[in-house]
Amino acid sequence: MTIKYNWQHANWPKFTYQSSGLHKIIEEYTRISSHLQGQVSQLNQDNRSEAYIFLMVEEAINTSEIEGENLNREEVRSSVARYLDLDLSQPKGIFHKETGIASLLIDVRRNFTSELSKEMICNWHKLLLTGQGSYYAKREINIGEYRTGSVDIVSGSGDYEEVVFEGPPGDIVDSEMKAFFDWYNSTSHLNDNSDYVSGPVRSAIAHMWFTSIHPFGDGNGRIARAISEHALFQDFDIPPLFSISTAINDNRNDYYKMLAESSRIHPSVDLTNWVKWFVEITKNAQIDAKSKIDFILKKSIFWDHHKETKLNKRQQKITSKFFEFGTRGLIKTGINSEKYQAMTGCSSATATRDLKAMVEKGILVPSQSGGRSLRYFINLVEEKPVFNAFQKGHDKNLIEVSINKLLDDIVRNINFHQGQNKQLARLIDKYKAFADGEQAHLEKLDNILTQLPSTKE
Repeated sequence: MTIKYNWQHANWPKFTYQSSGLHKIIEEYTRISSHLQGQVSQLNQDNRSEAYIFLMVEEAINTSEIEGENLNREEVRSSVARYLDLDLSQPKGIFHKETGIASLLIDVRRNFTSELSKEMICNWHKLLLTGQGSYYAKREINIGEYRTGSVDIVSGSGDYEEVVFEGPPGDIVDSEMKAFFDWYNSTSHLNDNSDYVSGPVRSAIAHMWFTSIHPFGDGNGRIARAISEHALFQDFDIPPLFSISTAINDNRNDYYKMLAESSRIHPSVDLTNWVKWFVEITKNAQIDAKSKIDFILKKSIFWDHHKETKLNKRQQKITSKFFEFGTRGLIKTGINSEKYQAMTGCSSATATRDLKAMVEKGILVPSQSGGRSLRYFINLVEEKPVFNAFQKGHDKNLIEVSINKLLDDIVRNINFHQGQNKQLARLIDKYKAFADGEQAHLEKLDNILTQLPSTKE
């Protein structure tokens, strides 16, 4: 047998990698993760639910796009919301792929404290390919079971197909997977042993190891990325908010190149380049998640600011559309009169009046360029820093807004932590500074604290 692939190496699966240069990236990843977790802890329940749904939809869309599948975004969102018991509506059609990836991602998060096992990942395979039995039966692929035959990964098509990787024989898949599970579970932060491997590095190795075995007839890439997230989640007390597949999809060509390079035979089973690349990707996933959560907070602040603003149905529709696809949609591109007409079905004169009124109400801001290139952008309300210093008696309305925001933050903190913590102490100190001895404000604070006996001032 010609030795070409990593699993054929005499030292398989004794992976090696050089740790130099990793510590700095992991420290940065950990710092961003901690900040992100703190940010999530301060979200109210509605915003937290929206953040989880939004990030899981991003994960579902991107992990499928990596495999060349384009999903219905709205149905993915509905499926995720239904699995979280946040939406009781029924799907308006057959969306097997959307339902499958949503159920897989939910199950990964629900079982992030569990050890990985054959039963678990075979169930993930069933969830992923739900409703597609007839299609896979024609390809002689058994859903929810390891493959028993050979498997080739090819690139190109037709006469230009090239085998870029060949998995191990089907008759050794089960034993290979047992060795993988033993390593994976022994290196978890949840086990009391000395074999712990940091989340990003463990996630990288698990991804490469699993894809090298390629235990299923199809769906291995998506399940490998699910395992990578499971490995990252196990370093946290609650599943963190980020989408690793979004960062991978943004670097898809490099991803496939690095996978191919690391699966080929080397003088040793060395994963240094792969691990460094993958750890950097996990850090980028955290940065992207922070940006998306910031956007959700800005959206919440915007609607709170405009809760009394009167809009007609056309204006309401357009305002909602600005927030529909995050920072990559209308938030970035803006809207012009022609697009407003097309989206609402109104006349040119009506569009002009509506847009002018939305600018006057602070909903939109016009671009600097005028004429035919004039575009309108959503006017995101910037939250006032809670530590601004105001002279006593100066701008009482602004002080009132700031102190009410602080009170909301205190309530959210208490609801989440159910006890004393450093952030709560800082919030109380800030509140008292803003109250500046005003008895009415101090009584509001006392009322909140005395109603929750688990927290004392």
